[in-house]
Formats: sequence, structure tokens, C-alpha cells
Amino acid sequence: MNSMLRTAASGPILVAATLAASLSSAFAQQAEDAGAVALEEITVQGEGAGAISPLERKTEAASRLGLSVKETPATIDVITQDEMQTEGLRSLIEVYNSAPGVVAGNLPGEPGVTAMRGFSRGAVGYSIDGFRAIDPLIASRNYDSYSFDRIEILKGPASVVSGSGALAGTINIVTRKPEIGVAKADGLISYGSFDSVRAGASFNAPISPNAAANASVLFSRSNGYVNDTDSRNAQVTTGFTIEPTDRLKISAAIDYFEDHYGTPYQGTPLIAREDARNPTGVVSAGDLVLDKSIWKKNYNVSDGVMKSDALWARTTAEFKLTDAWTLRNAFGVYNANRTWANSEDFTYNATTKKLDRTSTFISHDHQSWSNRASADFDGDVAGRRNRFSAGVEYLWTDFGSKRRFGSVDSVDPFNPVRGTFSDTSGSKGQNFDSTVKNTSLFVEDAINITPEWIVVGGLRHDWIDLDRTINDLNAGTTTRFGNDYSATSWRLGAVYDVAPGISLFGQYTTAISPASSLLLINEIRSKLDLTKGRSIEAGVKTSLFDGRLTATASVYEIEQKDIILTDAGGVTAQGGTQRSRGLEFDVSAVITEQWRVSANASFVKAEFVELLENGLSRKGNRPLNVPAQTFNLWTTYRLASVPLTFGAGLRHVGDFYTDNANTKRVKGRTLLDASIAYDVPAGGTITLRGRNLTNKFYAEWSGYSSTQVYVGAPRSFDLTYSVKF
Repeated sequence: MNSMLRTAASGPILVAATLAASLSSAFAQQAEDAGAVALEEITVQGEGAGAISPLERKTEAASRLGLSVKETPATIDVITQDEMQTEGLRSLIEVYNSAPGVVAGNLPGEPGVTAMRGFSRGAVGYSIDGFRAIDPLIASRNYDSYSFDRIEILKGPASVVSGSGALAGTINIVTRKPEIGVAKADGLISYGSFDSVRAGASFNAPISPNAAANASVLFSRSNGYVNDTDSRNAQVTTGFTIEPTDRLKISAAIDYFEDHYGTPYQGTPLIAREDARNPTGVVSAGDLVLDKSIWKKNYNVSDGVMKSDALWARTTAEFKLTDAWTLRNAFGVYNANRTWANSEDFTYNATTKKLDRTSTFISHDHQSWSNRASADFDGDVAGRRNRFSAGVEYLWTDFGSKRRFGSVDSVDPFNPVRGTFSDTSGSKGQNFDSTVKNTSLFVEDAINITPEWIVVGGLRHDWIDLDRTINDLNAGTTTRFGNDYSATSWRLGAVYDVAPGISLFGQYTTAISPASSLLLINEIRSKLDLTKGRSIEAGVKTSLFDGRLTATASVYEIEQKDIILTDAGGVTAQGGTQRSRGLEFDVSAVITEQWRVSANASFVKAEFVELLENGLSRKGNRPLNVPAQTFNLWTTYRLASVPLTFGAGLRHVGDFYTDNANTKRVKGRTLLDASIAYDVPAGGTITLRGRNLTNKFYAEWSGYSSTQVYVGAPRSFDLTYSVKF
């Protein structure tokens, strides 16, 4: 492993150097042949007027200092709205999957769940416009991407900015923002396979010379690629910004998101090989196989439902005390209601040859509010530029839930009589309420030791107060418990410009995370300490040839200690360790005026260093839903004579396991997409897109049960008209 790390440590520099050398030769040859190369201006929506390099974009996910991607000693992926539309990324899951080393999927209670850098589920933080959720698994949804200006993904421990739970990284979803002095609009309408429809519109309007408002609306629906799995989404985002003086800026936003799934797809069960009618090698699980003959069947009850509505309201104020000092305050309110009434788990019974099914009713009544106040400095100290931020954040969350668990009739896997959902209030029922109060003090600083050398540090201390009440309807008992947690996280890193357009970076950072979901934790686990994580990362960022080549590469190691162990008797304790070591790179290049290419890849060795599950060692095993490698390639070519653009994309995801025992392996897959776009008058574009053109049959995620997998979408097509004014 040490030799692997030594090799990997040189990998990013070698990759970037090789790419730079090869592309430099290609560009030089073009210049020699053509005499001169006219560089195309790249305009990024939401970044203001004019061209901007991806490395010069400022992000909210990485720090409170206003650092650009280049100035941050960490890996940050930013996917803009323009990129989402160019690559046909319709949902947040599709956006996440386009980033290097990120895989995402659906679970019945966790749509849009992600795995990143060898860690999955609750290890990835989640926020909207920098307003974080105390529990990402509960707040995350698979929203339509149209409502967002960009998605920011910070890799590695992010507790200094995002608090507890951001061990593998954090995702910040940035909504469209008002732009003062700009009048513009855009829209799209799309129709495709499975009777799928998307329609959206966005407007930005100047109200006065110092105020602006914007709004976007989106509606989508689909019958789904599995029988009887219709869905619909409605999203509305609004924003208002006013600058009454040159020192004061006030912004407000209200966003509403609603999704509704009728009899949602909960995965396809594995069945005995001897009973399968069309067994496949997609899943290797002993005597169990994924049968292609049943993958379109829905085993949920016929009246199943999964729905959610959420309201985010936010306001921020910035006041410049002096040219160097700024006071900032950000206040946000979140309210969400969610309901599930389904059969979620289907387990093959070798004796009856049927699928035994559970029934689950769960409701969420979720409220949260937060306030973050800071004093920020950007000026010179002893002749050196220094950026500094210190402040306090308070987050209050109340979460109520009703939970009923039972079973419904077993069904024949080939001819299921699905039945309807039955009230399971008399079986294993609970009502509970969770309250979490999180107070944080934080400080960050970035100082230019020299114009080429920036040192960045951060420190955060969290106090977390948990109170839970569980009403057991079966036993007729009420249990109250809680805990007070306290922990410090920190980071230290540096960025050094070794040559124009080439920067080396490195950092050491720590993180904290609950032993399991705070809002759902049981009494035994609530007494456990917070788990501790740490990471070391180094890499290179390049922007060459006037921004025509942008590349980032990094190596890293992340380790989490004190994860939960269970002995042979099921007794819970702490002491386990999980670790991942990996290499990532991301490259974008403008080869010619017409031809653009972007590619990224990730290679990770993720393993349990120490883990017991019911007394059985999982040492050396890979965590579930974590592939060892991913690769994305996207290219477009625009004809010079006619306004026609061809696009093609390739995505590879390596194999993964559905259990920590690594006894059930899902085969990797490679998918091919392609598009043809034609520009029409008045700023419009018509795009025909094909997805999974080889009609690959594959599984993309595992369910709560290790013998249940989500089959990916078959070949499909859609036609989209988009326009900008």
C-alpha cells in the first residue's frame, strides 16, 4: 500500500504534465498551420459578464473567505447550469454522477443519496446556498437540476465549513440569483421516452438601478421505466437583491420544492438461479441472480406513495464597515413534510418460491432554522494580503415522525398480485420527536506569504444538544433520552504557484460525524461519542493556453475512527476504522474552435481497517455502494458551416458490493449517450438526445436489503427546445 501511495502521489503531476505537453503540441501545430488561433470567449451563466476560468470561480462550499477554486487547497467540482443543459443532466443524481469519484442513487427513504471518496450515505454534507441540513440523509432529494445556477462539490472532510457529518465532502446546491442591471430570461420544454415531460422558465428583472428580482419555475412528470411508477415534480425559486448604498447589500429568497411518486420503484429482488427464467451475470450472489425477465415488474403495493414538499426561506445582509471589514448575517428557515406508504423490501423465499414483502408507513414533520453571523476582513497586514472570517452559527431542528412497520401478502415474482397498503398501526409502531440544537464558533484565515504562496487555516468548535422522545405504541411506553456532544475540527493547507497557470496544493483536515443519524438515533447509540475523521490531500491545478486547458489532479487519504461495532450478541460499541486512499483527475480542453472535450476519473481503495458486524470481521472489505473506479468523458463538436452541434458522452462505473461482507457483487457498467443540437432563430436550440444507446442492462445501486438492487434505465430518447432571451 505504501508503494501504491508513492506511485499515486506522483500521479496527478504526471497526468497534468502529460496532458499539458500533448495539448501544447497540438495547439502549437494549429497555430503554425493557421497562422493564428482565435480564442473563443467562454461565458458562464451566473458568474457575471465576461469570460471566467473555472479555477477563478468563487464557491460557498469550501470556505467563508471568498476564495476561488484555485486558491482553495482542496478539490472542488463546480457544475454550472450551462454544463447541465449541454450534457443533458436533468436531475441532481445525474449531476452528482457527472463529477469525478461521485456516485449517487435512490433508496426508499433517501432519494439522491451519494457515495464519495470511499464513504457513503451520511458521510456527505448537504446544503442549499450555504444553509446546511443537520442530517443530509433526511433532507436530500433528487430535485430537477433546472432550478439551480450551479452545484458545488467539495471533496474531503469539510466540518470546518459544514459542521458535523461532512466527512467525505459536502454538496452545496446554489439556486439562481438576482443580477442587478440585467434583464434576461430562459426556458426549456422537453418530451421523451416513458411519456416524460419537463417544462421550465426563469426570469431576471432589474427593478431599479440598485435592485433586482428573479424567479424560476419547473414542472416535470414521467410514467417511469418500470411498470406503474409515475412521478411528478414542481419547483419554484424566487430571489430579491437590493443595494441601497454602496456599503449595504440585502438579499432574500424563497424556494418551494414538491415531488410525488405513485407506487415508486423500490428495486428488483434477486431470486434463486434455478427458478429464474432469464438469469444474468449482473449480480454475483451465490445461488441468487438478477433475472432480466422480471426487472420491469413493480412489487410495491398498487397504492404506494412517496411524497415530499419543502420550503426554504433565506435572507442575508452584508454591511461594509470599512474598505477591509464587512459584517455579514445569514438567516434561514426550512420546513418539510414527507410521507411514505409502501412495500419496500422483497425477499425471495426458497420454500414458497414467492417474495415475502414488508409494509412501511413513515411520516416526517421537519422544521429547522439557522443564523450565522460573521465579521470578515480582506486587506493588507504587514504588507501581505490577508482574508479572515470569524463568527458564530446556531442551528435548531425539530423532527417529528410516525413509523409503522408490518407485512403484506407474499407475491409470485413472475405474476405478482400486488394488493393495497394496509394500516400497520398495530405492529411495531412508534411516534417520536427529535430536537437538535447546534452552536458553533468558527474562524478562518488565508494569508499570502508571497504573491505566489497562500496559506489557509480554519478552526471550528461545535456544541450539539440532542433530545429525543420515543412513544412505543406496542409496549405503551415513553422513552426520553439525549446527549450533549462537543468537538473541534480544523484544517491547514497551502497553495503555491510554481509557474504561471500551474499551482500545487496540499492540506490536512479533520472532521466529526455522529455514530448514526442524530434525528433517528436510538438510545444506545446516542450515548456513543462522535466519530473522528482526518484527511491528507495533495494535488495540482492548471489553467493554460488562456484558459483553453483546465486540469485538476489530486491524491488523498481519509480515515474515520470510532465507527460502530457489533459483537456476536448484537451489543454495540465503538472502535472500528474505515479508510480510503485514492487518485482523481478532471480535465477540460478547447481543442479547436469547434471541438471541446472534458474527462474525469477516480480510482479509490476503500476498506474497513477494523469492523465487526454481529461478531464477524469485515477487515479489508470494501464498503457497500462504493466502486473502485469511475470515468466520465464528454465531447462536443460544432460544425463551422451550419449551426449544428454533435455531442457524445461515456460513463464507466466499476463494480460494487451490496453488503459489507462483500458476498454480493454488482458488475460494473459503461454507458453511452449522444446528442444532436440545432440552433434556431431567436436564441433557441432544439436538441435530440439518446441515453444508454447500447441498451445496457445493469444495476446502479443497492436497496436497504443486500438482495435488492435498482436496475438502471434502458435506452431512451428525448427532444428538448431551449431558449435564452
